[in-house]
Amino acid sequence: MSDEIRPEVVEAIVRAMTQRNPAVLLEIAHLGVTPAERRAADDLMLATITATSDHQARIVKAMELLLDRRWDSPPTWEQLFDDVTPEIQAQLEDLYDAMPDGARVEYDRRYGRPSH
Repeated sequence: MSDEIRPEVVEAIVRAMTQRNPAVLLEIAHLGVTPAERRAADDLMLATITATSDHQARIVKAMELLLDRRWDSPPTWEQLFDDVTPEIQAQLEDLYDAMPDGARVEYDRRYGRPSH
């Protein structure tokens, strides 16, 4: 077996691991998975998990910044941004990609879309 990595095999391995479906495992069994392909699939899974958990942490941080006080009723996006300080605005700019669509729209309206 060579160290050549077939992208379709790596993709099938990742699909098998994420779907936890025995039929998908059978689908890749006949492909003759190489150790290099298995390592590539493991690396891809780890990168995906890390990226996903980092993005989720960024979403939580953005919402914590916006929901920094108690509300009597659910606030609008506009109300959430009413008391944003320059320091919080700078943090939200760094978290722009993690904010929900409504928050990004209000951010854009008030501060303009970040350039990064």
